[in-house]
Amino acid sequence: MGVRRRLAALSLAAAASAAVASPAGAEPDLAWGLAPIPENKATSNLWDVAATDATHAWAVGIEGYHPDQQTAGGPMILQWDGIEWSRAPLPVTQVPVSFRRVAASSATDVWVVGGPRSQNIDDNVTLVWRYDGVTWTEVPYPAGATPSTLTIRDVSVVDGRVWLVGYRGNTPVFHEWTGESWREHLPPSECVNNGFPNFCTINSVKAFAPDNVWAAGNGMWSGFMGPLLFHWNGTRWRAVQVGVNGQPLTLNSIDGSSAKEIWAVGDSGGMGSGNIVVRGDGTTFGLVPGMNSPRVPGVAVGASGAPWVIGNLPPMPRAAFSTYRAGAWDSIPAPAPPNTLGATYNAITAVPGTDWMIAVGVADLPNTNPRLVQAVIAEYAPGQ
Repeated sequence: MGVRRRLAALSLAAAASAAVASPAGAEPDLAWGLAPIPENKATSNLWDVAATDATHAWAVGIEGYHPDQQTAGGPMILQWDGIEWSRAPLPVTQVPVSFRRVAASSATDVWVVGGPRSQNIDDNVTLVWRYDGVTWTEVPYPAGATPSTLTIRDVSVVDGRVWLVGYRGNTPVFHEWTGESWREHLPPSECVNNGFPNFCTINSVKAFAPDNVWAAGNGMWSGFMGPLLFHWNGTRWRAVQVGVNGQPLTLNSIDGSSAKEIWAVGDSGGMGSGNIVVRGDGTTFGLVPGMNSPRVPGVAVGASGAPWVIGNLPPMPRAAFSTYRAGAWDSIPAPAPPNTLGATYNAITAVPGTDWMIAVGVADLPNTNPRLVQAVIAEYAPGQ
């Protein structure tokens, strides 16, 4: 009852402003509102969020960084009990780090990926920690321990297996934690040409089972340029084209209520104003047109199969949340705290088994130069 009361109150609080600001056609139960969060030090930013059930979620990022003063800042983890957000215990770190990605299969199996802030493209260091419900433990990750061009973009957990995906230069990276050690898997054959890498990148991953993992990104080789899905069948990765060629589009995020209801979204990566939304059943994928946003960093799919998509809109900071139902998109402005210039959002997750949503990002503080931002969390309560 606590969760429902909390989200029902949130829904009512947001409903009035949503009704005023929503475009024509948006339905009245599209109720997003800001969640109160613990006080934190600007500049603060929440990069990612993961939920395991109606009483457990984690949001990760950085706080206390000041670009002018070269203040390194420190990691931040907030945890949700279904009613409110509070500070979570932090792992012990040897150097100042930023937490960038989080994934969890249960309240006793939470994984966080982060590292020191990189100054150059070739000095990335990636560190990995696991939370067992009591203690954080660093899981040695040899591939990321030495400064390099390795960039880890996302993490997913299922049945004791952990997937880290990203890229090293032009080569996609697929690293799997087997429960005992890390294993690097070969990229799809399309990403290799006579032993030399074609251009392929991976931005997001969603594991449904140890032998059914999907990743999203893009590729470019002779005769092809565009967004790609990648599928792991337990033995090898293969690239799946989604019907777009010759366009500078990349898929940034992938999610699904099941392996039979998968959504992936993306944009042009700053090379234009286009976006892309793909929907599939694990075998066949098709484009879903009509969403109007040039920056699309995240998608989450609720238990009903309906997606929610983050759209960051110019002139930023300004964002919208869009959902697809009855064959059309409904969009509403994303909430921003009062006395800020507006908010942008980085990531979104569904609370498993429900259509409740949690999104994280930042709000721009006024009268700051250089730009300072403050972490924000928005929550969606379906019509209560």
